[in-house]
Amino acid sequence: MSIFVSKRVKKTQGRLMLWLLIAVAVLLVGAVAVFILFCERGKPAFELSTDMGRLGLKKEIAFVASDSGRGVRSITIELVQGEKNRSLLNKTFVRRGLFASDDLKRIQDVIMVETAGLGFTDGRADLKVVVHDFSWWGFMQGNVATFSFPLIIDTKPPVINLVTSPRTIAMGGAGVVVYRLSEPVAQHGVTINNRFFPGFPLVKRGEGVFVAHIGIPHDMLKIEASHVTAVDLAGNGGRAAFGMTLKPIAPVRDMITLSDAFLDAKLQEFAQYYPEMTGNSVEKYIYINNTVREANAAKIREICANSLPERLWQGRFERMARSSGRAGFPDHRTYSYQGREIDKQVHLGVDLASVHQAEVQAANKGKVVFAEYLGIYGNTVILDHGQGVFTLYAHLSQIEATVDQILEQGGKLGQSGATGMAGGDHLHFAILINGVFVSPIEWWDDHWIRVNIDDQL
Repeated sequence: MSIFVSKRVKKTQGRLMLWLLIAVAVLLVGAVAVFILFCERGKPAFELSTDMGRLGLKKEIAFVASDSGRGVRSITIELVQGEKNRSLLNKTFVRRGLFASDDLKRIQDVIMVETAGLGFTDGRADLKVVVHDFSWWGFMQGNVATFSFPLIIDTKPPVINLVTSPRTIAMGGAGVVVYRLSEPVAQHGVTINNRFFPGFPLVKRGEGVFVAHIGIPHDMLKIEASHVTAVDLAGNGGRAAFGMTLKPIAPVRDMITLSDAFLDAKLQEFAQYYPEMTGNSVEKYIYINNTVREANAAKIREICANSLPERLWQGRFERMARSSGRAGFPDHRTYSYQGREIDKQVHLGVDLASVHQAEVQAANKGKVVFAEYLGIYGNTVILDHGQGVFTLYAHLSQIEATVDQILEQGGKLGQSGATGMAGGDHLHFAILINGVFVSPIEWWDDHWIRVNIDDQL
């Protein structure tokens, strides 16, 4: 009997030991899982999205803090200079649950720093960042990552010295403004009535001297404000005002009568490029002469928004050889059909007529930046002559230039024609300053170039 009892006890003890081992194993696995899940040791990361080389009077600092494990618990940002430090951000995040950390794995934020009230002086400083995560490592303190970003506090705006600027300028006219800057800057140029003209290095005048070519729109009736502006690398803005007398012009007013033959021919051409046209012939014409014209103008502004920093052109711009003028800048046109006025537009170039399909040459040295069909302008070539000066050649029957090609003055770029909104074979020639159409007549004049451009440089 005792033998059977002993065997039973041993069997029970064996089972208890087995269950005990299983329990211990489960606890160990659980402990390891908890350790891996909650006590991860990966440190959080921190990145600045803003260039912090220099800090001015006021600056937005964009950053991203991240932690691939338990998520970001807190972020502390301080500005330190010597023994002086100021808190810029001290933010602690709250978890919505034990496992809900996905929304805290990547924190993207922006802080505004205004140095004027912080008591720092211009010079070297450091941006100090401390990021904690939600890990249980370190007796629930979590992983800690520290970061330091050296910077220069610079609260002084750039000094702008005006060298020369036009005293008078015509509506639709052009000129140059020369100025000197006291330090390297991020952006600079001339602003006239909220229209910005970027500046370019004037190498022959030495380091820190710049020139901005300016163009006055034909319809600018008054110059409200004109000044050189510059924003330095710390974001500080400087301004130097100058005055100009605006000389009015009396534009030619022209009446153009549209015939059925003209409309039929032109609308067949435009239908290939603008199949969305609807309505009768007059409605289609108005669509082209307004909606498409506006789209073409936007495209031209886009093209002229970026110019070569160096000046390619020299001397006056050449007028089309053996040509006569057919329309001027800025002629105010009224369009009529069957005795009824249907539209009004302004002619932003000069029409030059020569022989049928005459050779069209580059008015000055430049780089081809556009060479294709462009709505009302038909086959068009645009040259960038550097520092914001562009020329446009329109209504070509044939384009013989390619984008990125450098053409010398007199280099062939195509042949005259009647593509686009042209009633007969001619060249529509235009000059633009940073996207503003200006009078080509000034640029054909050697005396004007010498007095208003070259002598000022």
